[in-house]
Amino acid sequence: MDRMGFPSFAVERPLLDNIRTRVEDVYRLCGPVVGEDGLCRLNDLDSAWPEQARLGVLPVKKFLFPPRETLWTYRSASYQPPESPPATAVVGLSLCELQSVWYLDQLFAEDQLYGARRQRLLLIGLPCSPGPHCRCRCELMPVAGDLFLTKERVWSLSPRGAELMEHAGVTLASATSSPLPWPEQSLQQTFTPLSESQFQGSRSHQVWGEEAERCLSCGACSAVCPTCYCYDLLDVAGLNGQVKRLRTWDNCFFAEHGQVAGGHDFRPDRVSRLQFRFEHKRYSFGALRGQDSCVGCGRCLAACPVGIDLEQIASRLGEALP
Repeated sequence: MDRMGFPSFAVERPLLDNIRTRVEDVYRLCGPVVGEDGLCRLNDLDSAWPEQARLGVLPVKKFLFPPRETLWTYRSASYQPPESPPATAVVGLSLCELQSVWYLDQLFAEDQLYGARRQRLLLIGLPCSPGPHCRCRCELMPVAGDLFLTKERVWSLSPRGAELMEHAGVTLASATSSPLPWPEQSLQQTFTPLSESQFQGSRSHQVWGEEAERCLSCGACSAVCPTCYCYDLLDVAGLNGQVKRLRTWDNCFFAEHGQVAGGHDFRPDRVSRLQFRFEHKRYSFGALRGQDSCVGCGRCLAACPVGIDLEQIASRLGEALP
């Protein structure tokens, strides 16, 4: 997956125009939009496409795994599924954001509602200018998506991307295999390798207590993380007999996240919650155990009110190793 090549084509103006026309005819168009408050969000676009990728405050996961969604509604003695989401194209995603979609695709592979949203979502990447907190790694995991565009080339990343190329007047037979243009500045940032056994042996290190004492348990880091997926299920009953089951984002930094029936709490303090998040980001869970899920976008550090940095924690732990 390191610098792997994809079918690509030299860019010509008619090719780009044809792609854009096709996308705008079929899909609701979304992309990075800077609001009056100076924050960038993935919102509806007009016909003007962004020139480069920008990270929205909330990542593209909000289109696939919304903060609050209806799973089903019970009405008139029958269960009704939610309405199908609109066909949407999100333009202006960075390569690390496309990595996060690959990760979510693995997690929600058997989730029918996620699958329905994924099928109706077209993802188009653009080059980015790395910020001070970016630490993307091309070897971390594959990218998902459909097209990647630069001023010089266009890459087809999926069968749907290939179909768009065919509609634009080119075929894969005329393609050349080229690696995606990862930002060199971001790739040069430091990353501390730390094995899972080393992490498990570090739980008594003083860095955990020092960082946990500063932590506000606000959950901002998990909310903006493109690969965090904790959720809760809520049943909302109306006086008219209608019941809705909702899936809402949850957060491992919230005090009640680790509580179970009977009142036991698996993570009663901020130290255990901070370690849980570090473990989740570095080593994941379940079938993906061992897969680092931090794509290096830097949103968590930018959002944290007290500047807690998981990479700095890893670096301190690494320095203490024999």
